[in-house]
Parts: sequence; structure tokens; C-alpha cells
Amino acid sequence: MIIIYGAGISGQGALKLLESKKKEVILIDDKLTELKTTDAMKMLDEKEVEYIVKSPGISFSNPFIKKAMDKNIEIKSEIDVAYEYMDKNIEVIAFTGTNGKTTTCTKMYELLKKAGFEVELGGNVGRSFAEIIYEDRRLDYIVLELSSYQLENNPTIKPHVAGIINLTPDHLSRYDSVEDYYITKFNIFRNQGKKDYIIVNMDDNEFLNISNKLQHAENYAKPRRLFISRVDKGSIFVHQNGIYVMRNLEEIYNSKFNIDQQAKLIMNKNELSLKGEHNLENVLFIIACAKICGIPNKVIRNYLREAKSIEHRMEEFFTIGESIFINDSKGTNVDSTNKAINSYPEHLCLICGGEDKKVPLVKLALDINENVDFTYIFGENRFLIEEELKKVGYKNYRMFETVDECILDIKTTFDFNHKRYFLFSPATSSFDQFKNFEVRGVYFKDKVKEILGDLNV
Repeated sequence: MIIIYGAGISGQGALKLLESKKKEVILIDDKLTELKTTDAMKMLDEKEVEYIVKSPGISFSNPFIKKAMDKNIEIKSEIDVAYEYMDKNIEVIAFTGTNGKTTTCTKMYELLKKAGFEVELGGNVGRSFAEIIYEDRRLDYIVLELSSYQLENNPTIKPHVAGIINLTPDHLSRYDSVEDYYITKFNIFRNQGKKDYIIVNMDDNEFLNISNKLQHAENYAKPRRLFISRVDKGSIFVHQNGIYVMRNLEEIYNSKFNIDQQAKLIMNKNELSLKGEHNLENVLFIIACAKICGIPNKVIRNYLREAKSIEHRMEEFFTIGESIFINDSKGTNVDSTNKAINSYPEHLCLICGGEDKKVPLVKLALDINENVDFTYIFGENRFLIEEELKKVGYKNYRMFETVDECILDIKTTFDFNHKRYFLFSPATSSFDQFKNFEVRGVYFKDKVKEILGDLNV
């Protein structure tokens, strides 16, 4: 018997796949199924359990999981279950990181489709990996977004191309330390071989520090590497205003090279439809992966000129008078929100707050103080954000319990005939008031249109 613990997207996908393989499967979820954790506890004592498929949202400190481990029952992720049954002729492209992984994965998937490949997108975005495998389609590639939760417990997945977009502090309520969180991300590389690729972000010092510590580890030393940078170095790099690719991808650009002879201009930065430095980082990962997959430069260039931002990420969705409202609900940590703030150099009003993730808020306060005209704070951690704002001497803020109250106050406070950007970028998770960031983003957009839509400006 196999127990699936958690009936969310990954659990439902694992259920479909395992039942299609004629396995005896029990689905347990305290909120969504008739069978509860108390029933699962009894099963551990009364039945022979082959293994347990744990939802990524459930930690290893969970009492049921701890009891199963005490009984030496194997704990698997849905990712590993899917990989076990995957046709190994399919190449896996996998990205993780603190920020940017959804954009990078989604746009890489779209580019592969545009280039004529059979490809699916899953993991932490869209559908579960297991559901994709259950459908048993003939595919060239599967693009997976993988969270740190999905990379815990020594995963078996072996991506052909893998990358960590960036590393900044996050999820410290789950991990013992920042380094523990970072090293968990590095599990994405642990099973790669000599024919596989790591895309290395040379601008991310946290990545480079951990990489240096692991460089002699056998399971990290094998794959080939492509190096990317926004500052004039690497295999794919930015020089002045141009994005270049080394003609020999194994080489790294340096000032001694003749750029015209040794590197190929893909396109200029100002041609990119995805704006901002954070998106430039994502684009470099996409170009590096595309070159590994053999996609022609012309196809890459044409796609990157027309690619659209994903929903909930720097999404300009509502204009009233001269003012623009931006939904950045995907800003679920401080670094992501800081990057969003810096995309709007003036006339910025920030709306932030949510779950207390036990992470430092000093950088958020400093960035607000330097770049934000006015700030609305809501949610569970609003008093913590206020405390940091007071430390840096920032006074232009108001606090409310809910985002509705923030929008109502905006309605009566601001003259929308003046140029202003209203940026909804919470800088934390949504779980204090919303199911997830998608629900939070849709709710924000709906409320803005409901409360402000009838104004005559």
C-alpha cells in the first residue's frame, strides 16, 4: 500500500499516476478527504506501507511523517514518483531559485513550443509533474519549476539542464538557517551527469559561495557549465546595451577577446518585451537554455521581442487618470519586492504585507525609505514592517488589517490625475489571509476595479 499525504495539486497528480500503474493507494488530507491523519497513524501500525508520497507543503517535522520515518518507511516526493515512471527519452529542464523561476520556466516552455518542440510545463507552476507523466504523451522536453520544498530529502530527478536563478533569504520558518535553505536548492544538480548542464549566474554571490563549497563533491562536479552575467562576463553576457552569446559556449568572455569574432550579438536590451533588471536575469537563463537545446538565434530574438509578462508578476492591469495599478502578488519575499520597487524610479506608492515568514525586513525598509513616496501596510506582519520603517525614519505610511481597507483609503487620499504608480508587491507569503499568491493577486485586481472603477476622473 502507498499513502499519499496531502490532496493538493501534487497529491492528486500522484494519485492518478499511481492508480494507472495498478498500485493500491490511499489519499489522506485532513481538510479534503474523509480519511484523516489519525487514520493514517493507525495504518502505519496495522498495514504494510510501501512508501509515503508527501505533499511539498508538509514539513518533515509533521508528526505523521516523523512516525513513518521512525518506522523506516520511505518518504517520497511527487516529483520523484513522476520521474520514476517518466520515459527517459524525454529531457527535463528544471529551474529553482528564490525569485524569477516562474517567469523563466514559463517563458522557456513558450519558446520551446515556438521552436516546434513537443513540451509540457509543470512542477511548482501549472500542473503537477505526475499528471503530465500520467497523460503519457510523446514529448521532447518537460520544463519544471522546482521549489526548495520539492528538492528536500535527496531527490532522484536528473535534469538535463538545471539552474538556480538567484538566492536570497526566504522560508526561514521551515529551515534551520539561510544556508540550509540555499543548500536544499542545490539538490537540483545532485544527479546530473557529464552530458548535462548547469547554468551558472555569475552575478549571484550567494550561489557562488555555496558552489565553491560544493565544487569538490562528486555529485556536483560532473555536469558541464554555461555562465551568464549582466555585467560583461560569462558565456552569455551583456556588453554595453547588447546581449551576446559566445560562439564557443564552453568559453567565457574576457576583455582580451574580440567581441565581433568570438561572440554573436543576439539582440539589444531595449528590444526585450520583458522589462527590468530582474527580467534581464531571467532572459539570460532562457537564452542559455535555448542555446543548449539548439534553438536558432532568430527564433530566440523574435520570441523575446513579443513575450508577455506572466499574471501576478509586474502586471499593469488598471489605469485611472494618470495613475497605473500594478499587480505583483508574486512578490512573495523581500528581494522580489525590492526589485519591483526599483523598476519604478519615481511617483511610487507601495502596498505590502502578509504572513510573517521570520525573515529580516531591514532591506525592505531601506528600499522603501529611498524609493517609495507612500506605503500601505496590511496583514499579519504589518507591525514588524512598521517597526523597521520607524528605525530608518520613514513616516509616509498607513496601516490596515486588510488590503480592502488600503484600497478604500487610496480612493479618498490620492488625486489620480497626477502621474503615480500603485504597486501591490507584498514582500511575503499570503497564507495569513489568502490560499496562495494567485488568489491574492486576483482578489487585489478585482477589489481595485470594484472600488475605483466607477470614479469619474
